Amino acid sequence: MNKTVMKILRLILLIFVIVLVFALTLNLPITNLVHRETKNDYSNWMSETLSLEQKIIDVAMLGAHDAFTNDMSLFSRTDLLSADSIQTGLTGTLIKGFSLKQSKTQVSDVNTLLEAGVRYFDVRLSYHPTKEKWYTSHTYFSSDFTSVLSNTEEFLADNPGEFIIFDLQHIYGVDYDDADDMAEILGLFDTSGILEHAYWTEDKTLADLTYGDVTENKTVGGIIILSKFTSLSSYFWQYGSSVRSAWPNSDSETDIYDFLNAEAEAIESGDALTGNQMANNPYAVDSRQGFRVMQAVMKMQMSGKGIVDAIRTWSLLERAKDFNANLIDQSDFPDWLSMMPILMVDYSDSNADEFLDEIMEIIINFNQN
Repeated sequence: MNKTVMKILRLILLIFVIVLVFALTLNLPITNLVHRETKNDYSNWMSETLSLEQKIIDVAMLGAHDAFTNDMSLFSRTDLLSADSIQTGLTGTLIKGFSLKQSKTQVSDVNTLLEAGVRYFDVRLSYHPTKEKWYTSHTYFSSDFTSVLSNTEEFLADNPGEFIIFDLQHIYGVDYDDADDMAEILGLFDTSGILEHAYWTEDKTLADLTYGDVTENKTVGGIIILSKFTSLSSYFWQYGSSVRSAWPNSDSETDIYDFLNAEAEAIESGDALTGNQMANNPYAVDSRQGFRVMQAVMKMQMSGKGIVDAIRTWSLLERAKDFNANLIDQSDFPDWLSMMPILMVDYSDSNADEFLDEIMEIIINFNQN
């Protein structure tokens, strides 16, 4: 074998090794590098700072996007009902580490998030075929939902005067018009005991409910459950008339800020309606009569630049860590918060650059003034 052939073979081997190392590095299932926690306990921030007459739709609070994805790992089963086709089969196996880093949005369990002051939870559920239980899910199965509910109920029992919102954003595999499907999901809440804290009434609209109503004048912990099921329930509030939550679907900070400006203007003008994520919504009302969610989240784009940016920034959590801190420093942020008082973010309890402590101070001051 001559020297030229040997050089070519060595070059091919070198390229193969470089590609292999790159692929392995890309798929390392390490979703966040350093987690900074707050030293403060925000378990009772509502009972300590809110007045009884405040309307709940206008209470500013911190929210967790794709809540309860903290248990997702490289060994988590792919949820075929929520995953994109590229994340399934052989391709999905080959890119699973990279895909996991773009799917996991939170690092902490429900107890930690509640103690960090989070009060709005974007919930996505799917039925685990081998565990035969309902799990939280975002491409991959994460946490047993019955455990999430039990821990939440315990928090509400131990912290009267706090109230939370469970937004059942997606329940994969159900028919929202099917009463039996609704009864199955309702049964999960019933078994956990959390329905004892659920506030629902026909005597007042959501827009008229006060903090004092939901917590019985700070004597109990309360929960508002939003659902897309069309069947009537004395525990679920109709999603279509209760919340507006618009998604920017971008990985550009500038584009997201522009989107939030436009969304705030649409809400202020009365043009924005509730239930905007429902394809067919006969329940829509002026969004100012319901909860308004500021979806301040980044989404990897399936483009050359989007994929390169995702690789460069390592993971969705790492991007969120930086983005969250930049977000609340924007000069327009107070205007966005006034129109969309529920701030929903990825990595909601990160205190990198003092994000959590600063946003909780902003939220408390906003509610008191």
